[in-house]
Amino acid sequence: MSPTYCGIDFGTTNSSLAICTDSKTTVIPIDRQNPNSKVLESLIYINPLQEIAVGHNAINRYLTDLNNLPTVPLREEFTGRMIKTFGPSGYSGAGPVIFVPEIVEVDDSGRGRLLQSLKSVLTSSVFTGSNIFGKFYSLEDLLTLLLKEIKTRAEVEISHKLTSAVIGRPVKYVGTSKNKIALDRMQTIAKNAGFKEVQFEYEPVGAALDYGITSSSSQKILVYDFGGGTLDICIMELPSSKILSVAGRGLGGDLLDSHLALLKLAPHFGLNSLINGKMPFPRYLFSTFSSWYMATLQKTVKNHDTLEELAVKSSQPNKVRNLIALIFHDYGFDFFQTLDLSKISLSTNSQTNFLFNRPKLSISENITKSDFETSIAPDLETSQECINEALKLANLKPNQIDKVILTGGFSQVPAFIHQLSEIFSTDKLINSNHFTSVASGLAIRAEQLFS
Repeated sequence: MSPTYCGIDFGTTNSSLAICTDSKTTVIPIDRQNPNSKVLESLIYINPLQEIAVGHNAINRYLTDLNNLPTVPLREEFTGRMIKTFGPSGYSGAGPVIFVPEIVEVDDSGRGRLLQSLKSVLTSSVFTGSNIFGKFYSLEDLLTLLLKEIKTRAEVEISHKLTSAVIGRPVKYVGTSKNKIALDRMQTIAKNAGFKEVQFEYEPVGAALDYGITSSSSQKILVYDFGGGTLDICIMELPSSKILSVAGRGLGGDLLDSHLALLKLAPHFGLNSLINGKMPFPRYLFSTFSSWYMATLQKTVKNHDTLEELAVKSSQPNKVRNLIALIFHDYGFDFFQTLDLSKISLSTNSQTNFLFNRPKLSISENITKSDFETSIAPDLETSQECINEALKLANLKPNQIDKVILTGGFSQVPAFIHQLSEIFSTDKLINSNHFTSVASGLAIRAEQLFS
């Protein structure tokens, strides 16, 4: 039996796995519940019974919770434990050692928690994990759950154990300067998931190798890989597969939704209101609009009390109560899904209506293509900078690039396609399989490294 080599695109938003045998690649179905079974949405669901689901099943379980279990106010509860800490500091330094009650927040609704974008905090030395319904999960624990499930599902499909893998990595993790922390953590996660031998490769290199395996002509290609978490670029010379340059930015497609939400939707939630007639509404509370996941992190007893007080003092109390409903009725995921559909509609229409009607929250807002392009203007500049950097590192001009390979779900946003067309010309743009080309190329790389 010929050896089987494995490549994994372990993405912020979506993940995929491919194998390579005798230089032929196959993308393996890893989520039979997903309409695209070869893609697993990088989601984890954990409920109060510590039942765990991933991928499309995680979404189904979460939405079932929201539909069938009523909203219940959070409450604080004393665990019975005392925590050692320090009292107020004085002139001599740290204060005296004291013990305070350990207080935890309890959600009696029975609803589970849906987790995503965990990969984006790999470089954070602050975020080590989370207490979920009384059980602490380290960041490594959570991502191991996801990677191990991907590995297990693939093994069931191919009736074969996978012991080695090349796993994709962005050129720059979110947090840019701390790539080593992220890679050390990913090494631990891969080992914990059951891989005995692991190597890492830049994700856009994977997409370049996937394209290169079907091309024998001499050419220079640029891969434009725009995913949910990062933008990554690789320039490669074919057929030698020589890497001429790589460049990356912490610009993910999720950020596009965030910018549009802040521009067009946040005003419906009190963004422009005044407190006591003169003070601006606290901006930190609008980190809710960074992503649906940030909305879930805002769900605390302290924030609820703060928002209730602000609603009373606000010049727009009903709009502040919209924010309370969004956070404390767990509408964040549904809200951002609706926004994403509106954004997709703008790919073919000049305007769309964002309509969100739920108990205690009703929002209607017309959004135009011009609104969207205004909101992402800084992101287009970041994209331009990344392209320029890749070309400079490769010592190439745009006219020396023969083909531009588009991969990643957000590479299909018309504004970015237009930007690439202006730089390289439309006839050079080639669409790859946006969600699986990286995994296929990484499987090729695995054969090169491990054979």
